[in-house]
Amino acid sequence: MNRRIFLRNSGIAVAGATVLPWVSGCKGKHSNGLINIGMIGTGSQGTDRNLAHYLKYPDYCRVVSVCDVSLSRAINAKNLVDNTYQTKDCKVYQDFREILDDPSIDAVQISTPDHWHVPISVMAALKGKHVCCEKPTLTIDEGRLLCEVMKKTGVVYQVSVEDRFLPVYHKMAEVALNGRLGEIRHVEISLPVSPLPDTGLEVTEPPSDLDYDLWLGPAPRIPFIYSRTFYHFRWYDAFSGGLVTDWGAHFCDTAQLVTGHEFSGPTEITPMGETLYYNDGIFNTAWQFDLHYKYPNNITMRVKSGSASIRIEGDEGWVESTGWNRGLVASNPKILEMAEKKVVLPTAADEFIDFLDSIKNRRNAIYTPESGHRTSSLLHVGNIALKLNRKLEWDPKLERFPNDPEAEKLRKRVMREPWSYAEICPGFNY
Repeated sequence: MNRRIFLRNSGIAVAGATVLPWVSGCKGKHSNGLINIGMIGTGSQGTDRNLAHYLKYPDYCRVVSVCDVSLSRAINAKNLVDNTYQTKDCKVYQDFREILDDPSIDAVQISTPDHWHVPISVMAALKGKHVCCEKPTLTIDEGRLLCEVMKKTGVVYQVSVEDRFLPVYHKMAEVALNGRLGEIRHVEISLPVSPLPDTGLEVTEPPSDLDYDLWLGPAPRIPFIYSRTFYHFRWYDAFSGGLVTDWGAHFCDTAQLVTGHEFSGPTEITPMGETLYYNDGIFNTAWQFDLHYKYPNNITMRVKSGSASIRIEGDEGWVESTGWNRGLVASNPKILEMAEKKVVLPTAADEFIDFLDSIKNRRNAIYTPESGHRTSSLLHVGNIALKLNRKLEWDPKLERFPNDPEAEKLRKRVMREPWSYAEICPGFNY
């Protein structure tokens, strides 16, 4: 697929934005027409980044409720909101369903562990709430379900990932899509390995202010371990896909754009070398791996563990960023001196501004559920290839592993009652 075909198929350079059906308007009952926001998940990411950004935009929105299964974290978030607004109005909840049942709330920000991303997003959309949610999904099939629910309800959905809005990755994609590298041949990605905790590793009773059963939700019932519950849930496969989906969701989004497959994906996935998993009985995801992808247009991509970097290689040059959100270097400095651009990617100050603008202007957000699902899917098929330790073929159109029943079984997983999708969104296939 050359650049011209990519542009025609993706619609990425089309002026204007798709107008959405209006399901939930800005009720503004609390704040004179501002968009009322409910925060679901108030840990470090939910508070230090996400909540902090909404509080910077008083002309757009008002945070009216906060929620976390850890009540002390929710109270800390309430205090931050009240101190910022100089009021005592912010409501605090431990059960996210109370936020979803509040008719005064227009939109929710979901900053929970990964296994809750899609269930809460689906439940929110069915209540008419617009959704901005952290990446990634947990399985391939639930990602497809997410897209179908959002399409049917018509709410605004934004994948809450910085990369689409960070100048370094935005420019990297525009450099590639404007032909500054020639035809794209290869994407090289390295994901940084995070150290495991050395404390909080014992089985204990949950803290008294934590609703641990609700924290687990659709995941299997397992003993409480502090470090596996807070932040390091990422390295346990009932809650997340480990390093592959955690860091991969960042760099691989840019890769999907520049390869012309924002709404598609690779056709072959091959694990190379030795794959190593955490196997201490607490964590169990892959921390050492080397995945080789092949796209239909013969572009290749390598995603390996190591340090943070992304490099785009074309037949006329390359561009690279080493480290997280660092500057660009190129094979020729003139590559980065972009004056004329035939392809202009949409952008905003950050994902939150775009989300709020999308609600007000009744349009799709920049990072749509379909885009996020496709990036998550290529990472899920990578994890499945690692687990089966063999090359896999993938049909991105049908979203199936052709003639491979063993891999097909891993597209979804059983959910603990009462959180199955048959219960929370009857009428949709999963």
